Amino acid sequence: MHDEFNLDQDLEFDDGQIPTTTPARFQGLYDWMQSIVAVFLVVIFLLTFVGRTMGVQGHSMMPTLHEGDRMVVRSILYTPEHGDVVVLARHDFEDGAALVKRVIALAGDVVDVDTLTGSVYLNGRALIEPYTSGPVMVAGDMDYPFTVPQGHVFVIGDNRNHSSDSRHSSLGPIDEREIIGRLIAVIMPFNRAQFFW
Repeated sequence: MHDEFNLDQDLEFDDGQIPTTTPARFQGLYDWMQSIVAVFLVVIFLLTFVGRTMGVQGHSMMPTLHEGDRMVVRSILYTPEHGDVVVLARHDFEDGAALVKRVIALAGDVVDVDTLTGSVYLNGRALIEPYTSGPVMVAGDMDYPFTVPQGHVFVIGDNRNHSSDSRHSSLGPIDEREIIGRLIAVIMPFNRAQFFW
């Protein structure tokens, strides 16, 4: 003869909870490990499908970026916008090293560099640029005002007087296809970690 079991009755246990197979003393460690694994998988996904990590070489982006900074670059579904910090691949320039510069102008924009006022002008208006190392004293060898051709961007380093960039005909305007991606974060060193939205 079997005992009757009424499914309509609530099940109750000593502690009022459904028992688990994990001992209580290991539950906290188990939860912590699950969190670590989840974060690790998210980071792997982001670095594989959304962005990549790269190191900064040189001083052309100071004070925004310093040599040796480790950054995360968004490399897919990216369309350049004014003010973006981008990584460029120019194999014919400076031994093919990846370059980091700021997008000043897009296709159709008119750029002017005035060393007398120390300003860069976009479509006739002086840019307000708190991220630079100081007034621009180097105009390069481009003819101004310069209209950015279709499919290109005009880039300048934040360290305006110590940067090889679109102001120099050796680099000139950048084909958008040469942009690897946009800077989204500095992750190392930890005391300089920041996001760029």
